[in-house]
Amino acid sequence: MKRIILVGLLLATRLALAALADQPMDATTTTPVQKTAATTSAGVAYTDISRTLRNKTQVHEFANAAGTVFAVSWSGPFKADLKQLLGRHFQEFQKSQGQRSGNRSHERVDTGDMVVVSSGHMGAFEGRAWLPSQLPAGFDPEEMK
Repeated sequence: MKRIILVGLLLATRLALAALADQPMDATTTTPVQKTAATTSAGVAYTDISRTLRNKTQVHEFANAAGTVFAVSWSGPFKADLKQLLGRHFQEFQKSQGQRSGNRSHERVDTGDMVVVSSGHMGAFEGRAWLPSQLPAGFDPEEMK
């Protein structure tokens, strides 16, 4: 019985997220969503779509005016499902194994097409990922929540 519940929670968490370069997940298939309209320092509009997953991890999807996710950030008690968050860019992330900098508690991967920064320890993980070529003018990924 516990195994069935755990599998259900894992599947629910996977369904709750969009991936880089995809459309944000439909709000009707996940936990409550907060959408905040914002503008970059250069005046370019984007949307911050925030949700808290069932495992208490907070995820922000940053989408451009066309609705495409160009960056994501996460913070919570568990490691994020990077395969889900990075989507089609996950293989690129895996291949960068030898190019990573940092240590076990802090890691940075910069493939040129994608940047992933992740840190944390048991019970407190956070990170962010973005596609430099798709960032709106004036958007600073260092300031993502």
